[in-house]
Amino acid sequence: MDNWFDRILLHTRMQPETPAIVMEDRVVTYGMLGTAIENCARRIVDANIDRSGVVAILVQNPIRELTLCLALFRIGVRCMPLEPGQSGIASLNIAVALSDAQAKQRLNSAGRIIEVTDAWFTPEALGAGSLPAPFSDSRQVCLEALTSGTTGEPKSIKTTVGYVARYVGPGVMEQAGNVVLCMLGLGSVWGYTIACSVLASRKTLCFAISPFQAIRMVELFSIDFIFASTDQLVALIRVVRKSGAQLRSLRTVVTGGSVPTRALLEAATLHLCKNVLCRYGTSELGSVAEASASEILAQPTLVGHIQPEYEMAVVTLDGAPCPSGRVGLIKGRIRRNGPGEPEPWIDNGDLGWISSDGQLFVVGRTADIQDLSAIAIGKISPEQEVEHLLRFEWDAADAAAVLVNDRPSGQPEIWVGIVDCKDADAGKLEAILRQRGMLGTVRLFALSAIPRGANGKIQRGRLRSVITGMTAGGQKT
Repeated sequence: MDNWFDRILLHTRMQPETPAIVMEDRVVTYGMLGTAIENCARRIVDANIDRSGVVAILVQNPIRELTLCLALFRIGVRCMPLEPGQSGIASLNIAVALSDAQAKQRLNSAGRIIEVTDAWFTPEALGAGSLPAPFSDSRQVCLEALTSGTTGEPKSIKTTVGYVARYVGPGVMEQAGNVVLCMLGLGSVWGYTIACSVLASRKTLCFAISPFQAIRMVELFSIDFIFASTDQLVALIRVVRKSGAQLRSLRTVVTGGSVPTRALLEAATLHLCKNVLCRYGTSELGSVAEASASEILAQPTLVGHIQPEYEMAVVTLDGAPCPSGRVGLIKGRIRRNGPGEPEPWIDNGDLGWISSDGQLFVVGRTADIQDLSAIAIGKISPEQEVEHLLRFEWDAADAAAVLVNDRPSGQPEIWVGIVDCKDADAGKLEAILRQRGMLGTVRLFALSAIPRGANGKIQRGRLRSVITGMTAGGQKT
């Protein structure tokens, strides 16, 4: 659906009274959204912004943030949505930024900062005259997103019109309900594409700024579908457990961002809903594999069935095809069905293997495991399992783990940083891990905060350095 943006504009004219975007305290209809897109586009044009550059958006209201993204698309200008809590913002060399008053002080830009006020979103249509045409070429870059993965160094991911169209195409949103809650920030490629997908599919898109608000909105607006990262899913489950909320309308939860654990999926299917789907992929490629919670619980380390539009491979450290029955480095690319040069391979940064029937299994990150000969098919990496057990069973405010001494001859140690968790018991954790087929000696370290990078991802390299320093000083819980 390369004309997905035109479809959004069509809905703004055909069903102006239908709710398009909802938050707990406001409802924006499709008609209101169409007017806001037009008005913001005209104000951006009047500001004489260079249409060949990138316009950053740092607006704390997600409805306005998405409206500005769509307004920039309307006039063919690349945007870079930035989340208020995202790291690396101050170091960006931004030519032009659209920002609200609360957020603009976070931008250390030598270029222009244009303050976005309430007047930008007036319900009355502005002026007349033609606007520049929207993006039309599927190869054009329409979005740049700041991400860091586990490297700790912010980098920009360029996303084309065609990439977004793959998410918005026919059938992609058919499984979604009529009222969809997107917990993913627009600063991520996944969050942006999901938001556009919902609107292009003529559904109602909901935003929440906290897990507490999200749970209230599910009950208030009868939300039946949620997209959330694994970290956000942990937060939602903890709120439901504490509040006793009854999410009777919720039918499906889709999660991704890291390898799902048994602890997470068991809690999600118990406290949220039975139908939990897990997606695996990268910002560069998109969602390359998907599986249900029940499938993953039955097959440890499974992350999903490889989608037909992708080609996946497992290679050795030297780049050669990995022998059958061995774990290797995972890489992927978009499958080209017609003539032309093949798409480049993208390193996923994970270790795993592929079954003969196209199922993808992941056992860990390449940055955390140095000796591939020590990793066997079916082996379960315990780091994230420990993190989720601590969040659920001991109510840790936060937790993150790194694996050390992972060698065939000895039992690995799992060093875990925990925040605001006084009752955790390493021995009981080890016992639960053994019951789940994971061996390891657990060492717990109290921290004031877990080191996280752009989009909230755990920086395990930094965590290892912090814990190593504490070990040298003799600190341990």
